[in-house]
Amino acid sequence: MKIAILQTDHIPEHRRCVAGGNYPEMFANLFFKLSLIVDLDIYDVTEESYPTDYNVYDGFIITGSKATAFDNLAWIERLKSEVRNIYNNGQKIIGICFGHQILAQALGGKVARSKCGIATGVRSVEVLATKPWMDPYHHYLSLLFYHQDMVVELPKDAELIGTSDYCQVQMFCVKNQILGIQAHPEMLKVHNHALMEEYQDDLKNQFQQSLDSLRIRDNSLIIGHWMANFFEYKE
Repeated sequence: MKIAILQTDHIPEHRRCVAGGNYPEMFANLFFKLSLIVDLDIYDVTEESYPTDYNVYDGFIITGSKATAFDNLAWIERLKSEVRNIYNNGQKIIGICFGHQILAQALGGKVARSKCGIATGVRSVEVLATKPWMDPYHHYLSLLFYHQDMVVELPKDAELIGTSDYCQVQMFCVKNQILGIQAHPEMLKVHNHALMEEYQDDLKNQFQQSLDSLRIRDNSLIIGHWMANFFEYKE
């Protein structure tokens, strides 16, 4: 399986030791844990680097980022345009956190900042649909989060497939071609912990509860399986 990582940010040097590297290494480690052979090519889209030939790839992953999907930046506008091109070409894209939000906005949805503050730690997601690539299937998933922006309106033809009480659009898909995931399946708990410590003042009274949630076993590997299955699934 050959996948292009559209990298939208860089993990700071002081955190890479707990993050498992930069974003590409984080996704490589996720697939490695699943014993999957995945050939990853990396494109730094913040520098407007893109493949010269999209057709050599089985799919694309858009990473998380500290940027927001509604930032008026040239590289973000270019990314949305490229998403539409890839979609119109019939190819598969998975968006993670910021990538999930970019997919929604590029295809006509809306993204906004939550008034409830930053969601971090391990939280529960209810799965609303049964798809052929959801194997092994779980009706509820405990996943790792670090975000404040969220999708508030789905694109036309999108299906809501995952939700929670604090963020309605946790996962969505468009046919079996677009998959948006608000959670961070590639993130290690030690990295999530480091983020909480670094931004403790921003978390305010949510800090201790979020820290305590890291004791819950997360289902990131389940999402890793779903991602691989999604790319491999043929209708």
